[in-house]
Amino acid sequence: MNYFRQSPAQRIIGLGSRLLTGYVLVSLGILLAAGGGSWDINNHLLNKPETFFAPPHAVLYSGVALAVAGAIMLFSASRRTESKMIWPIKLAMAGVVVLVVAGPVDFMWHSAYGLDGLLSPPHFVLVSGMIASSIGSLAGMTYHNSMAFREFRLPPALIVLGILPVWLAASGMVDMFSLPFSHTGYFNFDPHPAVGVAVATLAFPLLISVLMCTSSVLAGRRFGVLTATGAAFMATSMLTSMVPNDALVPTIPFYVANIIPFAAADALLSFSRSKLSQYAAGAIMGLTFFMLYYPLITYTYNKVTTNITVWPSLIAPTYFAMIGTVVPLVAAPAVAMGILGVIASNKLVVKNKAL
Repeated sequence: MNYFRQSPAQRIIGLGSRLLTGYVLVSLGILLAAGGGSWDINNHLLNKPETFFAPPHAVLYSGVALAVAGAIMLFSASRRTESKMIWPIKLAMAGVVVLVVAGPVDFMWHSAYGLDGLLSPPHFVLVSGMIASSIGSLAGMTYHNSMAFREFRLPPALIVLGILPVWLAASGMVDMFSLPFSHTGYFNFDPHPAVGVAVATLAFPLLISVLMCTSSVLAGRRFGVLTATGAAFMATSMLTSMVPNDALVPTIPFYVANIIPFAAADALLSFSRSKLSQYAAGAIMGLTFFMLYYPLITYTYNKVTTNITVWPSLIAPTYFAMIGTVVPLVAAPAVAMGILGVIASNKLVVKNKAL
């Protein structure tokens, strides 16, 4: 049916469907790009032979292509509305543009300086674009769903799809400033070991708490969605960071046990509305960070104690040797940041409900 012959209601439904599809494509694209990037990092650590057509690269570039398709769909649909382009669309599109621009910039950087480390100007630009586009997509899905159904919540599948790429991209940014993987023949962008530990200890618990509390709110405090989102993150981490390393496969049951604190926090947020329950959930989520970001977090904390890089085959014994010492030392700041994350998420949600 011709667009201009449709009724106003038909136009809204049609455009809303196109916008939602655009947001979903952007989120799915960033999810693939972030997962491919994590997989690529671990292949580098394992010194696996690499070409342009390596599987991690294929996943990453497929994700970029999906994100571009989603941005084009958002632009096309927004031009057919009678109102101004809203900020989530602008943010999602801007993030995808930055992501695409980072590609040739990274190629020029490689041409000039060879292989680069985890933190480099092109990588910083790339991850910044991933964060911006995934946040814009999540906000856009929430905004258009609230306009259509008059409620500030999303279906569970969209919550997981919206939160997960934000989580992975933001975690990648924290990794850049905490992992000792950025020393090359031309530049040394490695953070000071103490700075890397401080960044990881403060940023990871805050990130987990903010996103998990937000996922619960977007689900209307319905039990199960927070747990599912955490499980999706864990599955991604296992597939990209543990399965490729044969030495880590036996430790997967340990990692899977992280689902227990997620379920506990989920229950506290779903079955109680008290501030104490919310803060307790935030504290639990903050405390999970040292286990949840295994195995890569081993490199950050081992660097500050021994100032040497761990061999991939020795990650598990090194991690389990330090866990009894590290967790008691980081528990207090992790709990504090987890509670702060709940407060920040609540304020963010209240602000957006009022828009």
